[in-house]
Amino acid sequence: MASILNFQTKKEYRNFAKKVRDKLDIEKISFLICENIKNQDFYKNSKNILGFYPFNSEINLTELYKDTSKNWFLPSIDISTKEMFLHPYKYGDKLVENLYKVPEPVTPKENNLEKIDLIFAPALMADKNGHRLGYGAGYYDRFLPLLKDFCIKVVPLPEELFAERLPSDEFDVPVDIVVTEKAVNLFKTG
Repeated sequence: MASILNFQTKKEYRNFAKKVRDKLDIEKISFLICENIKNQDFYKNSKNILGFYPFNSEINLTELYKDTSKNWFLPSIDISTKEMFLHPYKYGDKLVENLYKVPEPVTPKENNLEKIDLIFAPALMADKNGHRLGYGAGYYDRFLPLLKDFCIKVVPLPEELFAERLPSDEFDVPVDIVVTEKAVNLFKTG
């Protein structure tokens, strides 16, 4: 159930989302989202998947990373160039915190973005048009267009943060699917 909110700026939406998320049972919601994802064809049919490691009260997908039938990757960022990179990841691999305190892999960078067929992108909120609201640095908005058209873009999100409509601009890259603990919302067919 998408909520209708009437904030004017992305900053207001971000502040709202952080307050709501801090009050939610993210562990339980994350478990239910992972269960929803495991049952979906988009997950079953994917081999090379870029995930993210949760920080603060983000959705935790690490249960999925135990699936050894998939090739998992996690991102790292270069703060000076605002670029994002991917690294091979196996559940339990060493991670180190970047300057934002986000855990990143220490494995060598993978240069072949063309192999990624599914990406899980973190978000504070998302809407029924597939627009995601990140933290404002734009790493994912710059990275997502680099992926092949066949790559399915998914945001895992608490149902309470799935909105009817969010502010967006020309730099925002919509995702194909939003998975909540209650539903799988598809925006792209085929």
